[in-house]
Amino acid sequence: MTANTVLLVTASYDDAAGRVAESLKQMGVPVFRLDTDLFPTLVHATFNTCTGLFIENATGCIHGKQIRSVWYRRNVSPALPTHLDEYDREFCARESRAFLEGALESIPTTRWLSNPLSIRRAERKLYQLSVAKQMGFNVPPTTATNDEAAVRTFTSGRQVIGKTVSSGYIDSPDGYRAVFTTALNTTDLDDLSGLCLSPVIFQEHIRKASDIRVTVIGGEVFAAEIMSQAHPSSSTDWRATEDPAIEHQCHNLPSKQKQQCLALVSRLGLEFGAIDLALTGDGQYIFFEINPNGEWLWLQYQLGFPIAEKIAQWLAC
Repeated sequence: MTANTVLLVTASYDDAAGRVAESLKQMGVPVFRLDTDLFPTLVHATFNTCTGLFIENATGCIHGKQIRSVWYRRNVSPALPTHLDEYDREFCARESRAFLEGALESIPTTRWLSNPLSIRRAERKLYQLSVAKQMGFNVPPTTATNDEAAVRTFTSGRQVIGKTVSSGYIDSPDGYRAVFTTALNTTDLDDLSGLCLSPVIFQEHIRKASDIRVTVIGGEVFAAEIMSQAHPSSSTDWRATEDPAIEHQCHNLPSKQKQQCLALVSRLGLEFGAIDLALTGDGQYIFFEINPNGEWLWLQYQLGFPIAEKIAQWLAC
């Protein structure tokens, strides 16, 4: 692999990374793809304090000194042999992930989309909410707790939703299962004994006119309006829709909200962010969360947003 190569840290099933790689190649920029699910079984990597990092996959090899920029998209659990018992699998997965985290951060480049340490911090939903509130976003009244009494106090007299504190996905032997944001009624709140096993985020239920997905890359902002209220399945969490053709529109985000989104991404030390807002019937924008590596490829397909090209341009600088 030649010098000034862009490193894509992702997974073998990530179509968005393929789209960015294609854009880079069209620009004449060399690309090396590290599919983290194939490490350590099919991808080899060596870290040496004297010589640095060396990575080899089925298509070639690269040295850390040859890397001009890194798109740190995802570091996922490896696909390990099925004969391992669950404890050995967990150990090997943990060791592999830790190796990649440390070794990649040794790469002598300052151009990251985005820096892994910033991503890990920004992924924390409670931290996001506190920063967004400090920056002037409209943030729904929220409590996150494992204390039943605190939930009773917070939910008294208000309708609420429940959501996960972290990613919202359960990795099981049958694959990933999504845990969507859910509107809660009084019956749902009768038994809160499960809080002793895991805390939950409770948030005031916002009556939305639509959902707004804002994708920020560098200084560019792309806003999509998702007509989530057209179907009951998507009214609380548009990702849970039963309508595969849920309507999307390009959205003209007002200058104030656009600048807030740019400032939030910068404040969190990121170069990319996928921000979820709600638009209410009276024109208010409500902040829900930001995903430092959120999905965007479907927006490129549906609305023509040139996000892959913008990411490629940023990485090629």
